[in-house]
Amino acid sequence: MAIIRDSIYHTGLKIRVVDENKLGSKYPYISSGEEGVLYKYDNAEALKIFSFYMNQDMIDHKFNKLEELGRIKDKNFCFPKNIVGFLDLKKQGYGMELVSPYRKCKDFSELDNLLDMKKILEYIMIADKAIERIHKKGVILGDIRDDHIMINKAGEVKFIDTDNYAYGDYGFDIQPTRSNWLKRIYNHDFDPKDNDIFVYAIIALQHFVKGSTIRLNRTDEYFKELINCLNVSQEVKEGLRLILSDAERKPYLGKVLKKVDFENEFTSQKDISFLNL
Repeated sequence: MAIIRDSIYHTGLKIRVVDENKLGSKYPYISSGEEGVLYKYDNAEALKIFSFYMNQDMIDHKFNKLEELGRIKDKNFCFPKNIVGFLDLKKQGYGMELVSPYRKCKDFSELDNLLDMKKILEYIMIADKAIERIHKKGVILGDIRDDHIMINKAGEVKFIDTDNYAYGDYGFDIQPTRSNWLKRIYNHDFDPKDNDIFVYAIIALQHFVKGSTIRLNRTDEYFKELINCLNVSQEVKEGLRLILSDAERKPYLGKVLKKVDFENEFTSQKDISFLNL
């Protein structure tokens, strides 16, 4: 049975018509993934063209969710800006803000190459606040990892690959490998937002405790000891205390960590590396 894609004009978003034969030439190839291929449209926009192995229900689900995600505006997230079609005027994908590699952006793993610990903290705090903000809008990220968070020297942070996010009645199109990471470790059901925050907290810690084993004991004394041992300025230490402690002014990711009794639980560097596969 043939897959019937809806008309590009059946959308509440803007539309973008491109020539399929010019993909890879006029529109340079950027990367490819499980669902499709990413191309550069111009200096401000990228196109994600889906590989339509999906059945009709999956296609309908995907484009309906794109419509909903496209209504969300947030400076730190590359949500759909338009629906893309070829010359047959059928839906093929969507357009989003271009961030990499043409905008001099690198992913979050670049934090390991920075010597300025205060700058590392600034990036971590920006991403943390962005996650809190998007959670309040009802969005679950599910697959938070270094190569889905882009940064540049101007101090910008951008979350990419947003079309798989869960939002409203629309769940994940592909189940993210990290969506139940917290439950797998502690054999307990958590709110999906808690899982997002926990995974991001581990990523944040990883960039401060490079190459070390991180003990996930949720006592303030442990984190005070950890922070005091870091070879960073007092200003950076104060910022870390806000992230990792239960202080009243703590940022978002601190809220979930105190919900879990980690008692004598350990996460090795190998386990942490799983987050960045």
